[in-house]
Amino acid sequence: MGLFDFLKKKNANSKNEEEIDQNAMVIDTFSAIDEKCEYGDAMEKLNEHERLFYITQTLEQEVNNGGFSQYFYNSSGNFANEMVDAFTRIGALKTAEICKKAVAVFNGQVPVDRDERENLLESLDCEDIFDECDNAFYDYEDDLEALNYAYVMKHRKFFVN
Repeated sequence: MGLFDFLKKKNANSKNEEEIDQNAMVIDTFSAIDEKCEYGDAMEKLNEHERLFYITQTLEQEVNNGGFSQYFYNSSGNFANEMVDAFTRIGALKTAEICKKAVAVFNGQVPVDRDERENLLESLDCEDIFDECDNAFYDYEDDLEALNYAYVMKHRKFFVN
């Protein structure tokens, strides 16, 4: 179900169902955007709001699956230079600070090229810093689901195709 279908369904729901569906909307919206951009290979197909949402969701999924180390080693790390701004723009300021600390391992500029980034990661002593960032991230001081939901709802005209 895309965002348009979700929003039509939302209008028919009671308040309690809307609260339950917040997570479903975030997941459904990410799925539609992920498919639209060909799983990150065609980011030019996304507008700025979809791109921002894609970046926050991808980081959250990667870190929850294998930490910041996995995020940077995988292709999702291609967008690492945008993650601090993305989390700041949705209001996740604590998460933005955690991301800033992780990016600092690269002296503030993460190589966009995956091979270059992987080679650099092999030469850096960064596991302790990534572990600290992982643990801080897992505390979820920012309610990322609520913040992403609010961002999408505020900019819904850019998500409804």
